[in-house]
Amino acid sequence: MKIKRLNNYYTDENTYLVYENGVAFVIDPGYKTDGIIKAAADENVEIKYILITHCHYDHIEFMEELREKTGAKLVSGTKGAVNITDPAINMTLAGLGKAIYAKPSDIILKDGESIDIGGMDVRCIYTPGHTDCGVCYMVEDHVFVGDTLFLRNCGRWDLPTGDEETLYKSVREKLYTLPDETKVHPGHGEATSIGYEKKFNMFIKA
Repeated sequence: MKIKRLNNYYTDENTYLVYENGVAFVIDPGYKTDGIIKAAADENVEIKYILITHCHYDHIEFMEELREKTGAKLVSGTKGAVNITDPAINMTLAGLGKAIYAKPSDIILKDGESIDIGGMDVRCIYTPGHTDCGVCYMVEDHVFVGDTLFLRNCGRWDLPTGDEETLYKSVREKLYTLPDETKVHPGHGEATSIGYEKKFNMFIKA
C-alpha cells in the first residue's frame, strides 16, 4: 500500500490518495479535483472509491466533482450520508459561500465493517464527537482520522452536531486502543502515531 498526501493550502486540509495494485481510493477530497486526478495518473492508478471521514465543507469541497469525473463510488458512515446533503450541517454556505447539497453515499459502512479495495482491507471505525458522523479508516497499520485527532491536539466540538465528551470517548475507546505503532493520518497537519499521542497529547490523555 502507498499513500500520497495532497494539502489544500487555503484550508490546510489533507486529502489522501491511497493505492495498490493499480487501484486507488481518495479520503476527504478537499483538494482540487484536477490535482487529485493528476496525482492518480502520475502513479498510474484508477480512482475507484471516495471515502469521507465527516461532512465538513473543507473535506467535501470537491467531492461531487470528483465523483462525476471519475465515476468513483462514495463511501461513508451512516450519518455522513445524511449530513453531506444538508448545508446547515456540512457548513458549505458558511465556509465556501455556496451551499452544497451532495448526493447521498453509494456505500454505507457500519462500525467495524470493512471493504476490499484493490486487495486492501479498509475498516471503518465510528468516532463521533467532532461531528456526529465522524469515522476513521484503518488500513494495515495506518489509520486516517479526519478531524478526530491531530498531532498533540484534537478536533473541535463546538460546530453543528459536535459534542466534547463524545469526542473524548471516541479517541480513548476507539483510537487509543489501537497498537501504539499505528500511524495516524489527520485531516489537518502532520502525521503522528497512536503511541505518541497517548504520551504527549495534552487535550486527551490516555
